[in-house]
Amino acid sequence: MPVTRRSLLGLLSGSTFFLTARGLGSPASAPPVGAPGLQFPQGVASGDPQPDAVMLWTRAVPIENPGLPSSDHYPLLLQVSREANFSTLVLDTEIQASADSDYTVRSYVDGLQPDTSYYYRFLGGAGTSSRHGRTRTAPAPGQNREVKLAFASCQSYEDAYYGAWARMLADDAAAAEEDRIDFVLHLGDFIYERSWNSRSNGKPHSRKVPPFPNGAQTEKNRYAVSLEDYRHLYRIYLSEPSLQAARARWPFICTWDDHEFSNDNFQSFSTYGEKFELQPERRQDANQAWFEFIPCVLSELTEQPARDFSRQPLTGSDEERNRAATDSLRIYRRLSWGQNLDLLITDNRSYRSPPCLPEGFAESLGLPMNTVQL
Repeated sequence: MPVTRRSLLGLLSGSTFFLTARGLGSPASAPPVGAPGLQFPQGVASGDPQPDAVMLWTRAVPIENPGLPSSDHYPLLLQVSREANFSTLVLDTEIQASADSDYTVRSYVDGLQPDTSYYYRFLGGAGTSSRHGRTRTAPAPGQNREVKLAFASCQSYEDAYYGAWARMLADDAAAAEEDRIDFVLHLGDFIYERSWNSRSNGKPHSRKVPPFPNGAQTEKNRYAVSLEDYRHLYRIYLSEPSLQAARARWPFICTWDDHEFSNDNFQSFSTYGEKFELQPERRQDANQAWFEFIPCVLSELTEQPARDFSRQPLTGSDEERNRAATDSLRIYRRLSWGQNLDLLITDNRSYRSPPCLPEGFAESLGLPMNTVQL
């Protein structure tokens, strides 16, 4: 059998499924007999809409049942429809959730129509179902279509209850169809890797991130140090109802900033102390968790350098280990929205130089750019 781009991508990314939508004339299928019930605690999401494709996502966790044998893989169905009630389907296929990817599932669905709304859901055994998601494909390349987007960044779970997401959802639901948001551009800091003991003004947080599975502790904060720690953060953040509802309502286009790995990082270096510290293992763990929980189109983009996560051996010199960890996931890419918008999704953390000035340098010179406390 010849190796196609799709089959090669399937070999390289075990948690990603490559599916083609088609009109279905038969009734919707059911999960395999005996398939376990599933829960979907982080909801559903879609990302990086193309004119004919989109990435769909969920996390499907088996419901504990002493009568069922344990397994690292669980079947579920993905259904896609043009109708909100799923009366007819354009896709109805079995996929799997695996413990290797923390039960996250990425499904790249092509064969879709441009500038079209679709609805999707995931079904487990015993009548279990995810919430319903809605997504939208991009306009055709030459289509003269207005762009209606929202952008967000820097969402600290501990500092507030995400009222901005709730406001955005309510306003969009009340808007006329032609005025509704097409997609959300998330500019980074989807999570914060550090959990401070209190706010900067000394007052307690609105809510707390539960203890890390591993984690490191300092006098002022605790922070993620392992793959399980970063996964823990995404699970907690995506348990938030308004953020979960936003990801179910709109496709997201995401890049990262620093806190997806480490505050004010560059390449695979953290900058917590006075000296920069090379942490390639931690960086690669952060990359993997981001890839598992953020639905994005990377390796599927032809003639672009973007590439799915692939864990690399961290051997050799510090320079070689740094480069391997940094390049285990490549997220800079170009997306388009009809003839009116080209989106250049940059990555200004993975390839930046070390900070050139020490902290407090401007203040030490008495420069007029000094900040003041009001």
